[in-house]
Amino acid sequence: MKRLYFSIILGIAPVFGLSPVLGAQETSAEHNHADGTPCTADHGHDEHQHKEGETCTEGHDHKEHTHPDGTVCTGDHDHEGHQHAEGKACTDDHDHDKPSAGGAGALEDMIPLHVDEKARHSLDMRFEKVTAVPHGAERTLHGQMVIPPHAVNTYALPAAGRVTFHVKSAQQVRKGQLLYTLASPDIVEMEGAAAQAKAELNRCIADLAALKERRQTLEKIGTKNSELNTTIRFKETEEESLKATLNASENKLKLATASGELKDNLLYVYAAADGSVQSVDMTQGAWGEQGAPALVMTNKGDLEFATTIYGTDPVHYAKAQLALTRGKNTELLDGSLRVADQVDPATQSRALYFTPDRLPEGTHAGQLARLDLYSRDSATDGFIPVPNSAVVKVGVNDVVFIKTGEDAFVMKKVQTLPARQGKTPVKGLIPGQTIVTKGGYELKYILPAEGSGSKKAAGHFHADGQFHEGEH
Repeated sequence: MKRLYFSIILGIAPVFGLSPVLGAQETSAEHNHADGTPCTADHGHDEHQHKEGETCTEGHDHKEHTHPDGTVCTGDHDHEGHQHAEGKACTDDHDHDKPSAGGAGALEDMIPLHVDEKARHSLDMRFEKVTAVPHGAERTLHGQMVIPPHAVNTYALPAAGRVTFHVKSAQQVRKGQLLYTLASPDIVEMEGAAAQAKAELNRCIADLAALKERRQTLEKIGTKNSELNTTIRFKETEEESLKATLNASENKLKLATASGELKDNLLYVYAAADGSVQSVDMTQGAWGEQGAPALVMTNKGDLEFATTIYGTDPVHYAKAQLALTRGKNTELLDGSLRVADQVDPATQSRALYFTPDRLPEGTHAGQLARLDLYSRDSATDGFIPVPNSAVVKVGVNDVVFIKTGEDAFVMKKVQTLPARQGKTPVKGLIPGQTIVTKGGYELKYILPAEGSGSKKAAGHFHADGQFHEGEH
C-alpha cells in the first residue's frame, strides 16, 4: 500500500510543479550553462552555476551549496544523497537500518516481539517448556491418567447407623475435612459398655484395696484369717478379668471410631488425606449396615499414566518423559516406568505404567497424556526435540519463538534435524525455556522484512486475532 501511494505521488508531482526526490542521484540535464544553453550532461559540469549566478570553476571545495537546514556544505562528510521522509537530507550521523551481515535475505538470529493477552487468546497460543533429552524419540505412546488401586480409599461404615454427608461427589477435599457424621446406636452401646467395664474394674480395685488393708491390720496384731486370704485371691482374679473386659470394650470402641471423633453420641468422620470424592454411595440420611461403603476417596497425588503396548519384545529405554497439558501450557515430567511381564495371549498386549515424580496442579483421572520413550543409543550432541508445530519456516530459515514474559516473545533461529515421531530435533535452545507450540505461524507475520535488520515490527495483531500491517 505504501509503495502504491509513493507511485501515485511521483506520478502527480509534475502536474503541480513538484520535483520528487529520487535518493542519492539527481538529474543534472535540466540546469543551464552561464550562456543560457541547456546542459547536455556530456561534460564535467564545470558550467553549473552558484546560487549567486556565477559559473562554477571547480576550483573550490563546493562549499557554496547548502543543506536544507541552511548550513553551508563543507564537503567533508559522506554524501549518501538520500533524504528522510520529511524532506531533510540524511546526515549519516544516526543509525540506519542496514541489512544483516548475511546480506540480502538474511535473518537476524534473535528478534523481540510483543503480543498482548487478547491477541494471545484469539490465536489460541500454546506453550511448552524445553527439556534436555536425547534427540530421537524411539516411541511415542498415548494414554490417560488413572488412579492406581493403592490410591483408592473406601470409607465404610464402622457400625450400623444413619449417615449425614457433608461432601458431594467429585468434590476436592483437604486432610482433616469433615466427610460425614454417623448416628449409630451400636457405637453408643459400645461407649456405654466400655464405661461400665471401667466402672466395674474401679470398684473391684477399691474392694481389693480394702481387703488387703484389713488383712494387714490383722497381721499386725498376730491374727490370721484364711477366709480373708481366699477372698483377696478371688478379687485379684476378678480384677484381671475386668481389665481384660475393659480392654476389649475399649478396643472395639476405638476400632469403630478410628476414622473419626465421637462427640455427643455422633461419630464425626474426617478425610485421612488430601484427595477427591470419587463417589458418594449412600442417600443422604439413609440407614446403613456395618461395613457398607459410605463414600470413595482418591488421592490425587498418586495418579499415574497408563496405556497398552503390543508385541512381546522387551521394553528397555534410557529415558521416558510424560507430556501433560493444562490450559495453554504443556509440561514434560520425569518419573519411573513399569511394564507388565504378563502378555495377553489373545491380543498380544500388556500394560505399561509411568509414575511421574510430581503432578501439576489440576491433573485429574481420565486426562489424556503422551509418553515419549528414548533409546539408550540416541545421541544428544546439543539437539533438543520439540514438537513439529514449534518450528516455523521464515524464508529459508527455521525459527522457534521463545516466551520471555507474559506478553513478550523472541524469535530464535535454530538448526534442525529430520523430524521423527512428531518431534523435530533443534539446536539453539536452552533447557528451561518456554517455547510457542501453537501460534508461531501467525507470529512470523509481525517480524520485520528479511534483510531489513529492523527491530520494528512489520505489523500488529488486533484483539480479534487479525493481523494488520503498520503500527496503530
